[in-house]
Amino acid sequence: MEKVSAGRRARTEAQKQLRRRVILDSANKHLGDVGYEAFSMAKLGKLAGVAKGTLYLYFETREDVLLALFCEKMAVWSGRFSEMVRSDSSDEQFARNFNDVMHSDSGILPLLSRLDSVIEHNVSLEKVIQSKRLMARMMTEIAEVLAPRLRLSVEQANDAVGSLTFLWLGTAQMGAGSKLDTSRLPDDVRQFAESFKSEQTFITNACRILSGIRAGQ
Repeated sequence: MEKVSAGRRARTEAQKQLRRRVILDSANKHLGDVGYEAFSMAKLGKLAGVAKGTLYLYFETREDVLLALFCEKMAVWSGRFSEMVRSDSSDEQFARNFNDVMHSDSGILPLLSRLDSVIEHNVSLEKVIQSKRLMARMMTEIAEVLAPRLRLSVEQANDAVGSLTFLWLGTAQMGAGSKLDTSRLPDDVRQFAESFKSEQTFITNACRILSGIRAGQ
């Protein structure tokens, strides 16, 4: 692959693809270091070794970068997710694996939680359409793999993955957003507070969702 030095203009298609790769890798690190709110194009440019103006040759907005990064993360997630499911795994083990894979990349939660409300409102309609088509294709591919293993139709498996993703998002947000020191609470209050954000809450309700879909409810 052709190299392109920092500060030099990328001229060939290979150089442009390499620079885009460097920007996205830097964006992933920047997001992990500072979080969503503090993510900035100026800091990203310094980290990637390019001028801020150069970033806008590749991405129109900050959210354009983050949408591209999210799509890459979901592609990796899709591959891991398809690999982890065994035909002999129980619903509980499947739910546990689902939870582990979703938590395997700390960047998924901040991006997924803002995808519909913020990110997609600050990119072009063309980019939104492209990303939606990509995600729909990945969901279908996952559903086709999962259907026989979970004893579901492809349509049911697609429904299951979507439902579990929203369930995971809710429980993960509760866990990530809580600042309450539950160790100082009475046992009954502590148990109630922690019941909404625990891994077991996700697993229990994920099993209920799978059973309900399988039963056609």
